[in-house]
Amino acid sequence: MTAKERAARDARDTDAMRAGEAAAAGLREALARVGLVFPSLQSGFPVNGTGRVELGGCNAGIATKLAEVLNTAADALPELRANAQ
Repeated sequence: MTAKERAARDARDTDAMRAGEAAAAGLREALARVGLVFPSLQSGFPVNGTGRVELGGCNAGIATKLAEVLNTAADALPELRANAQ
């Protein structure tokens, strides 16, 4: 790999890492709005130039509340549903 190729890869990975950090922060804030906290939520190392978010673990109560919030949102906003056209 040439120096130019390495520099391009590094720039891509930096952009992807920033995207992952921004996505993790946005998700953390959105979850907090509905009273949910995922203690291990963080950005992850980019994969193939794409930012990643590690959701980590949570207890059963948090998972249940998250499911309730998502189902309520899907009921209120049909365009959010996976089978929406």
